[in-house]
Amino acid sequence: MIVVDANILVYLIIEGDWSEAALRLQAKDPDWRTSPLWEYEFGNALTLMILKKHLTATKAAQYFQRAKTNFAPFETQADSDLALQIAAEKKISFYDAQYLALAQELGVPLVTEDQALRKAAGKTAVSLRDFLN
Repeated sequence: MIVVDANILVYLIIEGDWSEAALRLQAKDPDWRTSPLWEYEFGNALTLMILKKHLTATKAAQYFQRAKTNFAPFETQADSDLALQIAAEKKISFYDAQYLALAQELGVPLVTEDQALRKAAGKTAVSLRDFLN
């Protein structure tokens, strides 16, 4: 079991440079957990891709539906008091602290490409490539 943040979910659903690595991650450990927050971050990523003309609104909606079907069953709410404590101590956003709190509660690694989050998380977080090696 691993905790993944929204960027890993984006890599899995939307074909790009990191998609192959995300597929390998899923093959290596298919038992993913993520914060319910993923949906808002994923939607925001899609919105930015629409605004930058990388996706049409129709294609983004298709990706969003696919993501909700795939990831909703893996949503796990982190303890919000713990997340607030982590956010204050580590000086990270409450949003990022949700993923870190969830990983700590479950006693599993957090896989993320967010360098600031990995730095704040210490040994709890690992990059996608490092987890695969």
